[in-house]
Amino acid sequence: MPGYEALDTAAQSFMDLVGCKAGTVAVSRDGVLLYSRGFGWRDRRGAEPAAPDALMRIASVSKPITAAAFCRLFKAGEMNPEAPVFPLQDIAPPAWAKPDPRLEQITVAHLLEHKGGWDRGKSFDPMFMTGRVEKSLRLERSARPEDVVRFMLGQPLQFDPGAESVYSNFGFCVLGRVLEKKLGMPYMECIRTLVLDPASITDIELGRDSALKRGKREVEYPVRDGLFSIEVMDAHGGLIASAPALCRFMDVYWISGFLRKPEESQDWTFFGSLPGTLSMARQRKDGLNVAALFNSRRGGGNEDLDLLKQTVDAALDGLGSE
Repeated sequence: MPGYEALDTAAQSFMDLVGCKAGTVAVSRDGVLLYSRGFGWRDRRGAEPAAPDALMRIASVSKPITAAAFCRLFKAGEMNPEAPVFPLQDIAPPAWAKPDPRLEQITVAHLLEHKGGWDRGKSFDPMFMTGRVEKSLRLERSARPEDVVRFMLGQPLQFDPGAESVYSNFGFCVLGRVLEKKLGMPYMECIRTLVLDPASITDIELGRDSALKRGKREVEYPVRDGLFSIEVMDAHGGLIASAPALCRFMDVYWISGFLRKPEESQDWTFFGSLPGTLSMARQRKDGLNVAALFNSRRGGGNEDLDLLKQTVDAALDGLGSE
């Protein structure tokens, strides 16, 4: 697009480095979409170009959207961030479980701040171990998010709630169940009601495990179905979106989840990474919002996150005053 040639080059160079076949990048400011482009191919055969508004998995960039739902509830006085979290959902522990008594101390705010007491580095991340959940609970179907919560009610915490901050996918899984109990509807409907519809945001949806259930606008991924369950990850990493839709989200909300005010200037970056997914939501102090979505990553993906931010920022520096 005219004036954004440097961003075109940066995005394509990053894709070549990572070995990515599909990508989309969008830029907005003050509610105006300034740039939107697709790169590569939607399908693995290379027959259909990736559209600028192609839908892609956004992995952990789902978390700011979940956080925005809670910020809406806080602002409306409909939920107290200091409320103990487990009484806000009605999932009972397994019969064999001896729940950690510290579970009663965990608040909504603890989960939003990754202070709930779980440390996946010292234990495990149950969001990627649904087979273990199914076996432990003797399920005769695929695990659902509430099954993961039930299973984890029988597992010990690694630290006292509030004592540390350790990134937790599972904490946001619990938050998703709190939303469902509060509004009496599935997680995605909660997000539409609280976050998307009030801001006229479309093209953010729940991802699907089976390729047969995905729409024609969603890109194909270079990983086999069944490697993990994107549907179980809903509130922490299970959403799909277009890059323009994420820019629209960032026009209205800070990545922290709070509503933006015209006079505010903040600097936020949030990344997402899964096999077959690398994503970035970026809010710059010059007012530019950037959404970058790719359908591949190298290795664990984390080594390329800072590089993506640096590459995009270098391309955009100097545009903030235009």
